[in-house]
Amino acid sequence: MRVTVVGSGTVHPFPRRVQSCVVVEVGGETLVFDLGYGAVHGMLDGGLDPFAVDRIFFTHFHPDHTSDIVPLLFSANYGLDKPRGKPLQLAGPEPFLRFWNSVLLSWGEWMSPEGFNLTTEELPPVCREPLHLPGATLSWAKTEHRPESIAYRLDASDGGSFVYTGDTEYCESVVALAEGADTLLVECSAPDDSPIPGHLTPSGVARIASEAGVRRVVLTHVFPKALDRDPGAAVRRSFGGEVILAADGLSFRA
Repeated sequence: MRVTVVGSGTVHPFPRRVQSCVVVEVGGETLVFDLGYGAVHGMLDGGLDPFAVDRIFFTHFHPDHTSDIVPLLFSANYGLDKPRGKPLQLAGPEPFLRFWNSVLLSWGEWMSPEGFNLTTEELPPVCREPLHLPGATLSWAKTEHRPESIAYRLDASDGGSFVYTGDTEYCESVVALAEGADTLLVECSAPDDSPIPGHLTPSGVARIASEAGVRRVVLTHVFPKALDRDPGAAVRRSFGGEVILAADGLSFRA
């Protein structure tokens, strides 16, 4: 299972950091988690084909996690020498279908697939049964950010487990989801002395990682103010595992 952090940035414009996007290659499929502004170009810059994606999962509906779905579908229909043919699945937390219908209402026919099948799935707040994907199972749990916000976990059939928090404060549901995971890709928006409601600081990251017993922490969704304070070093003060500060294009095996 290979993970690439396409976008490690936030709503705050910052050079060389596009908005939230993570690509996971597993079981012969390409999965995308979140698709913020700049993600399509970020995939191209990282040697990934945004038009080869099989499934897109959203953590919540803020623009810095969703906005590039519009140019992706528009380009898939009209911007390619060879139009897309393979199916595409979109999924997200309740009320995803209401969110998606609002996108269709705004952009109309330009979002309707030409020559390929587009399906949508709304995920309930509580994961009663994991989704069985080629080569992996996908589960999720509520986070403390927006009412709809969820985090995701992938467990590969050939080994390796990966959790992506999306945006969240500390919460027990994320700890439970991440229990024993190999890699926790976790937001770390603000320094400890300037917390932002609905987001994590280094101490919150360290608490989740320690309580969950994860092997490795990768920090993403970092605001410039937190970058200036070396968030990796701050997490290491309270967490004994590996800590990596993500940059756009970072790739690793979970």
